[in-house]
Amino acid sequence: MAQSDRPAKRRRTFDGGAYHDPVPFLNPSTFNIIHASEGALRRVGNSVRTSRLAVGVQPAAGVWESTMNWSPPDDTQFALDADSEAYDEALESAVMEDTPLPQNPRKKKSTVSDVKIALLGVLTHQANPSIGVRNAFNQTSYHPFHRIEKWSGGQFVSIPLKDIGLKIQLNHSSMFCENPVPAHTNMLVLHTNGFHSVAVQYCGCSRAIPHHIQLLRRRLYPASQLSVKTCATFELLHLLHKMSLATKASAYDFYRCLEWLTDGTGIKPQKSRYRALCRMLLQWRHLHMLKWAGVSHQVGGISAIQPGQLAVRCPSCPYPGINLRDDWECVPEEFKFLYMAYICMDANFRLKNQLVSNYSQDPGQGIGWAYMVPRKPYEAYVLGKANDEDISTCVSFQALAKSNNKFDVGLRYTGSNITVCGRSEMIFPLGVGNLQKGERYSNMDYIFGSALQFVLVNTVLISYDIMCQWFINLFKRIDKDWPDHIKPRAGMNFIPAIPKLHEPMHKVAGHEVYSLNFIKGVGHSDCECVERVWAPHNALANSTKTQGPGSRQDVLDDHFGFWNWQKYISMGSTLLRRYTAAVKERNLQVEAHRGLMESLDKTLVEKWESMCIEWDNDVFPKTAKNPYQLDGAGKSEAQVKKELADEESKYLSNGGTYLHATTASMFVYMGLDLEETHKISITTFQTSYTSPCEINSYNPPSERKSSNPEDAALWLPSRIDEPYRSKICIAGLATIEERIRDAQLPDALENIKKILKIKSRLIAFKNKNIRGQRGGTRSRAVIDRVHDRARYSAEKYRDAHLAKHALTGPGDWEKVFRILEDGDIRGYQDPNRLRQHVGRRGVLEDDQVDRPHIITESGEFTLFNESRTRRDGTGETHRTLSWIWLTTPSAGSDDEKDDILRSEWARSRARATRGMEEVMLLKEEMRRVLSFLEWKARWWRDRQSVQSVAAKDLQDGLASYARRQAAVQDALAARFRSLWKAPLSSSVEAQNEGANTVDGGSGDDNNNDDDDSDADEEADMDTGFGAELDS
Repeated sequence: MAQSDRPAKRRRTFDGGAYHDPVPFLNPSTFNIIHASEGALRRVGNSVRTSRLAVGVQPAAGVWESTMNWSPPDDTQFALDADSEAYDEALESAVMEDTPLPQNPRKKKSTVSDVKIALLGVLTHQANPSIGVRNAFNQTSYHPFHRIEKWSGGQFVSIPLKDIGLKIQLNHSSMFCENPVPAHTNMLVLHTNGFHSVAVQYCGCSRAIPHHIQLLRRRLYPASQLSVKTCATFELLHLLHKMSLATKASAYDFYRCLEWLTDGTGIKPQKSRYRALCRMLLQWRHLHMLKWAGVSHQVGGISAIQPGQLAVRCPSCPYPGINLRDDWECVPEEFKFLYMAYICMDANFRLKNQLVSNYSQDPGQGIGWAYMVPRKPYEAYVLGKANDEDISTCVSFQALAKSNNKFDVGLRYTGSNITVCGRSEMIFPLGVGNLQKGERYSNMDYIFGSALQFVLVNTVLISYDIMCQWFINLFKRIDKDWPDHIKPRAGMNFIPAIPKLHEPMHKVAGHEVYSLNFIKGVGHSDCECVERVWAPHNALANSTKTQGPGSRQDVLDDHFGFWNWQKYISMGSTLLRRYTAAVKERNLQVEAHRGLMESLDKTLVEKWESMCIEWDNDVFPKTAKNPYQLDGAGKSEAQVKKELADEESKYLSNGGTYLHATTASMFVYMGLDLEETHKISITTFQTSYTSPCEINSYNPPSERKSSNPEDAALWLPSRIDEPYRSKICIAGLATIEERIRDAQLPDALENIKKILKIKSRLIAFKNKNIRGQRGGTRSRAVIDRVHDRARYSAEKYRDAHLAKHALTGPGDWEKVFRILEDGDIRGYQDPNRLRQHVGRRGVLEDDQVDRPHIITESGEFTLFNESRTRRDGTGETHRTLSWIWLTTPSAGSDDEKDDILRSEWARSRARATRGMEEVMLLKEEMRRVLSFLEWKARWWRDRQSVQSVAAKDLQDGLASYARRQAAVQDALAARFRSLWKAPLSSSVEAQNEGANTVDGGSGDDNNNDDDDSDADEEADMDTGFGAELDS
């Protein structure tokens, strides 16, 4: 038997369980001993435990530890030699030049106690900051990610839990396993308070399960499944996920924050685990989308997922068999707009993607399962039908101008396109795509057809900012180019529209057919919801631009799902807010329209009513007469000036001559320019300087005479009396001025009306948003500048009116262009029907004080809507509109006047009709939302036992989660019902007390106006819906 190389037992005992063998080194002054350890068995009670000593290296006291101080050498000739010999010699030479310290003798080991005593401070969830090692070990066994600090004799220093002997035993709640399997020695766990280097032991006994399952059951998410070196706690991933959804912050910023939490000095940097964190976060996002959609509860699991299944569906959209009545297709024609779907489309050129990685390396985890369309069929269609001529010829938007430029070089995608529900602002399933180059029709066609597959009603309103171009050949492209899986169902009707904010930027001629103000059944829908969707998601551009193609789409899917969920759970407050505003706006618009109708002939109103009905019922493209369009429009001042110049040029070309270089039209325009300059200079001088009172100020103004040039009279033909005009002026000069004055009258009125709208909006914004003296003063200055423009336009109209009267005399023109009084300059709404707003406490305005009469001051007008007077029981609560709102630049015969009135009446009718439609739409949406939530709760309850699994604990978990989701839907339905019943109940009480309705009645004539101020807004609410909420 060969002699063993193992040392004797006495030697092993003396060496403390380890034996030492000298190993020669090249530099024996640095390392001279290697400690090798071996496994050992020790009995604890009736069980046996394995123990193992870690391999360690004991460095000798070399030159680095034997000097009194150290400083880097400073050589003035370093690196100045011609070759690199001296440089290499300096690098290899010793840098320690100080005298060595005397070697201290080794202290004798104490035999008092084998237990190490140290003060440890637990920095998390610990009331007593100083505890012993054993207590710290016992407490941190259940809280393994606390921060521990050790008292070193003079200060606390951070110490990992692994250094005090803590081991995290998996798969055993007792923290003991008969056969533990150690994890990677460099295991790093990412927690909410930083990075933790821990010792993890897998279970290797008879209860052993896969390692990644053991980690997941301990709420540790592994970054890989082979050799796990990095984990993240569920708490960290949950926090990072919610924070990124709410703030759009990147994972990189969050990781940097964890680094600073771990070590704010940078002395002990950790190896970067950023890529591992990104992988875990992507998987976490995807798994939660599957979980929330109930994929684990369906037969087949992930393999049975349908396209768009992971998306959060809009609860207010109509779904037959879910939230629609059985007879919804048989309702009368005037109520079919209640069952119409709204699809809004737009593109975004901020969500770009660079040519980083590819789909082979980063294919994505669920493209086509939520909001992003499936990549392969989408790109195959788009690239096959791409056409660079897909550019709008109607209007040039900034986004379209930037869609193809030099900054797109090196990009995989230049942006994204999307389809959104026009009522709830929720994104359609499979309604988001990528733009390869600009906003092509093929891109928009595909996502529109993809979204149509989730629309189950027959009428669809489509909103797009260039609808007037995209919709023209839509049906030809459907028949010729569209693949079968996105083609619309037979019998679907499309209504084209342009969003309200974009519509005024288009060419005016013939665009009333696209205006949401004149489309039947749309209510107050503005269809600008796509812009509100893009606004918060533009912040993702920086983080998603450099991601791989698959990861980027997974991230966008997750954020779009969060947007939809926000809209889903806030549907109660959103619809309530819209309903309250809709009732108020309906009452105002209906009353304003009724005030206009009372001043018109009933036969004429009936004729216009039939014209509007015919226009509403006509399908696109409409061939019926447009009641909103003026057949003839008057000429502006600039047009008249151009015509006069053309006539003079034609006269000269035909051989005519003028006696002077200044022609007649030039003379008149020079006089008018001097007149305007005179007014502007006077206004500017008065605003900047006020002269002191003169002693002779008692003289009447008519007796004062001035020799200043700015006060000299301008002798235009209108200033000369009729008997002398023909003798003084050349032939045709008075006619030229008359033509110019005819153009000035409507121009000045149009300017006044524009300023009325602008100033009313400025005042509303100031009252709502501006607080404080500084902000109020600045906003007041802006409003005053607008007011000065109105004063100028009013004076210009009055001067033109006087000149016209002097040149032409009285006539039919005065029926259109009347004398402008200060009281005529007011808003188009009937002021007597406006509810008097309650002022803030302590700042009651003058117009809120009860007074028997309103004193109208003569002089400068205020451009405010007049305040409603106190109701005195006389029934005088109706007033007609100001005549300035019944005129347009067209003026002349009675037929032209009828066109003006007809257009204004039709627009007033449209405003009132849209207001009534909005109230009806919101009531129907409230009912549909409650029905959808009830259906969704039943859907989750049915999922409790759909999929049968072998493990009973897994089956119980699936059933528990399904019941929890059903309870969430029930709670939302109860919450929404309680929100919506409160205003409806108050409206019922108001109607029972005699509150007037917009369809009839003489109004509320009692004197307690302050007590029933809310009744005017909430009147005429349908009482039938309150009963539906209870059913």
